[in-house]
Amino acid sequence: MPEGDSLVRVAHRLRPVLEGRVLTHADLRVPRHATADLTGWTVAEVLPRAKYLLMRLTPPAARPGARPLTLISHLKMEGRWLVSTLDGRWGAPAWQVRAVLETAEHRVLGAQLGLLTLVPTADEATVLGHLGPDLLDPAWDTPDDGAALLAEGVRRLTARPERPVGLALLDQRLVSGIGNIYRCETLLLAGIDPHRPIGEVDDVAGLVLLARDLLRANVPPAAPAAGARRRTTGVRPNPGRPFGVEVLVPAGPAPGRTPGARGGGAPSYWVYGHDRAPCLRCRGPVRQEDYGSPEDDARRLWWCPHCQR
Repeated sequence: MPEGDSLVRVAHRLRPVLEGRVLTHADLRVPRHATADLTGWTVAEVLPRAKYLLMRLTPPAARPGARPLTLISHLKMEGRWLVSTLDGRWGAPAWQVRAVLETAEHRVLGAQLGLLTLVPTADEATVLGHLGPDLLDPAWDTPDDGAALLAEGVRRLTARPERPVGLALLDQRLVSGIGNIYRCETLLLAGIDPHRPIGEVDDVAGLVLLARDLLRANVPPAAPAAGARRRTTGVRPNPGRPFGVEVLVPAGPAPGRTPGARGGGAPSYWVYGHDRAPCLRCRGPVRQEDYGSPEDDARRLWWCPHCQR
């Protein structure tokens, strides 16, 4: 599944071509909404919510009494939103396309989307109400709201103290936005064995804040959507921050490939994707395993048994 920062970048890329624009054509290629007529509707907002993308639509004047609608999508593993000019190539085979949205100037395609649904804006909670606090919610910047979000996240995470921390962090019902990359990297920087029960973690609030800071360092404006690479290694020691780690806001795109990271030109990670490379922190061996439980999908876990005691 995507990381929460991926959805922020998608929204950042789509806003200039969709927000405030009237749809001249719309085709939702899912059975439930195949007959939906959104021609003439205006895209009022494009915004991320955890790992979901929301497009809020307002009805045309010719539809008095029509309620605002929200088009909600989830990328899952392979989904993507593509932008082109009206006469440009689609960029995806037609059989992969689940949504076609056109304005006077652009065509936006949703390909291989794991979820695509259209609901009244007032009913968004029927799809999203299960989510825990979103670590990239702008409300974190307001002291009172941020404190409330943190307290709620800690409450949810510690409701089952016996649950391994490496599984709890991926549960979007507890806190949302953390994917496998940030699960592995947050626990490495915190020095926490992912198998440890979360009830034995001394500073759950600090763990949430560390994950939030890693995510925020990889979204606009800290990391512009064009040409930016995700990285988690931009940190420095700071005894005043959770686990003594301060996450730095990058001044520009991340440098080139780190040896051992997944894929050519991939961003820098401490342990994630290090199949044959050492931990960047201690240079020791990185352990891998498929880790899950009956209620969780097993995901590949990378961790350092030397750094994460």
